[in-house]
Amino acid sequence: MVAPFALTAALPAQSSTTKPAPATQTQAQSPAQQLEMLKKAKARLQQEIKFATERAQQSKSLLANKLQRRVPVFKSIDAGKPASATPIAPTQVQRKYARIGTAEEMNFGGNMMMVMVNDRAISQASYDGVMNYLRESGNKDADALRAQRVLFDLIRIEAIASNFIENVGEIHLSENLAPLETGEKTFADVAAKFGTVDGAKKTGEVEISRNSILGPYFEYVAFSTPVGKMSRPFRTVNGYALIKVNAIEKGANIALDKVIAQVVQFAYSANPKVMQSAQFKVNSGQIDLRVLDQSVLDLLPALFKPAPARVTPMQQLQQQIAAVKSQLQDLGDADASKKQALEGQLVKLNARAAQLNQAASDAPQDLRDSDSVKSAPLNKARKKSAPLNKAPVKSAPLNKARKKSAPLNKK
Repeated sequence: MVAPFALTAALPAQSSTTKPAPATQTQAQSPAQQLEMLKKAKARLQQEIKFATERAQQSKSLLANKLQRRVPVFKSIDAGKPASATPIAPTQVQRKYARIGTAEEMNFGGNMMMVMVNDRAISQASYDGVMNYLRESGNKDADALRAQRVLFDLIRIEAIASNFIENVGEIHLSENLAPLETGEKTFADVAAKFGTVDGAKKTGEVEISRNSILGPYFEYVAFSTPVGKMSRPFRTVNGYALIKVNAIEKGANIALDKVIAQVVQFAYSANPKVMQSAQFKVNSGQIDLRVLDQSVLDLLPALFKPAPARVTPMQQLQQQIAAVKSQLQDLGDADASKKQALEGQLVKLNARAAQLNQAASDAPQDLRDSDSVKSAPLNKARKKSAPLNKAPVKSAPLNKARKKSAPLNKK
């Protein structure tokens, strides 16, 4: 107890020589509080002295341990094999082709559908709507090419969507549809949180032109939505989309028009590998595709149709002969000159067919059914090539009496 009181007596003298303590602070502390503070300071100092003493006693052993020579220890990790050393085998896939469906297969909700993709329906009305849009948009393609574009886009959308019967995109759409309609949420905030389409800003602003990379169905919805309105929810190849049309810029012609809009897209899945797998199935033809009739089957892109059977020259001639005979039968005796021309054409076709039959009969047994022998016969009376000259002209003998070169100057 003597040391703390001695220390308290020395404190005022030291503080007077250095810096006087504020009067309010000295008056605020009671003697008991000052004594408690001094006890804590004493305990802290004792701990520091004890630590310094122990370190001083152990300094010699610590220094010897630090300078001691040790055997180095090496460690290694297994980093695996480089990706380049791993052989990549292409995945073998079985392509499925479209076929004409039965009445039961094409029945969807009591209506006959134009196309069924993995048991998902594409109606004639959807196809006609996009086709009419392309015809009126200044598109110069023929109807056959337009039909292939439209059907490929619609088939791809439904085929990818069929892989996500239950998905987070549908949940996000249901949660945000009403707030977007009432204006409680803005397209910019929702697009920044959930995403938008390719080519748009993070807040959803995008210019949609004719012949867009987003596909003809996306264009059809965008150009069909009135200015200032929001489109109905619709499916894309990546998820559910909503379009708000802000303005339409008129170009020099209708093909150069643009829609200034904001787009929100709720993806089927946030995992890019899952999306790539669904898209690969479409691009490799691994989908179950049924059509209403032969006319729809003929409109499909080549990806979904089986390769046409090869027509041999004999089959082509038979088709031509049948067509000429049909024309002669329909013509009758009405036009004698035209009938005579058709009969002359029929004679030439029959003569050509006889030549092909003769060529097939002259061929070996194992080649008679091949297409190569059914082509036009070679001209056997062609001129033979000139024989090689067996007595080639000898080269001129070397001149043995040529002048010798001047001797080297030995000097």
